[in-house]
Amino acid sequence: MKNILITGASGMLGASLVNDLKNQFNVYATGNSFFKEQHSQFMKFDLKSDCYLELIQWANPDIIIHSAALTNGNFCEKHPIDAFNINGISVQKLLNATNNDVKIIYISSDAVFPSSLHLAKELDCVFPENVYGKSKELGEFFLKTSNNRSYTIIRTTIFGLNLNTNKVGFAEWIINTAKDRKELGLFTDVLFTPISIWDLANEIEFLIKTDNINSESLHVAGELCTKYEFGCKLLDKLNIPTKTLSKTLISSYKDRAKRSNDQSLDSSYYSQKYQRELISLDQTILKLKEHYEYN
Repeated sequence: MKNILITGASGMLGASLVNDLKNQFNVYATGNSFFKEQHSQFMKFDLKSDCYLELIQWANPDIIIHSAALTNGNFCEKHPIDAFNINGISVQKLLNATNNDVKIIYISSDAVFPSSLHLAKELDCVFPENVYGKSKELGEFFLKTSNNRSYTIIRTTIFGLNLNTNKVGFAEWIINTAKDRKELGLFTDVLFTPISIWDLANEIEFLIKTDNINSESLHVAGELCTKYEFGCKLLDKLNIPTKTLSKTLISSYKDRAKRSNDQSLDSSYYSQKYQRELISLDQTILKLKEHYEYN
């Protein structure tokens, strides 16, 4: 049975990956904080540490899924050293701490691309416009320039629900704000291609089981929509009133990190190469509804 080390396991995607893979592989989880629902094999570890030897000797991984990241754009702009350490330099430290037999799946972002690209493809030139995107580009660089290492870079935009109740994601913020009947403004001028954490976990599971970690970049994302359209569909599916929901423009927010108006990714290469049919926005929101009601 393969040993899989999942970083960022106290975060939304990492915790979901642990749940999805723990019954099929020997999963070791690490995160920056303990939490009530954490995996039994969990180590609290600071990715800013100089030495990763303790973590690697503990997990002895065959595969590392590196999902840990600082994703708050404003925080990254104010703390660039932390952003580059955790999102980028950590990749080099993982490479240094492991031999070439250890495969790495690195969760990257649409933020590595410039605003001018619509439905960015894998071979399009990266040109990040903020610290977060630049830190992710650095992580990609370390993998692409590593010698004789099998890796997969997955660029994506996720949404879901946090198993760690100390954290709140984009979808949860929409739900909680609407339920509390507070003003909820969502952008009509921002395009993205969201995929649920559960659907992304399914695709990562597929790549591992079929041994398709082939030293490449893949776009694994969902259906194109605006942030406003996403919020409307989500609240409608959950039967939550939308009276406080309003249309806003990202261009009207000056005191925030620069973020592209077009955050869309084209997943057709991945879908065609591996014969994977990515589900629609309605289907993936339905999956969120099922998890929301279950929890």
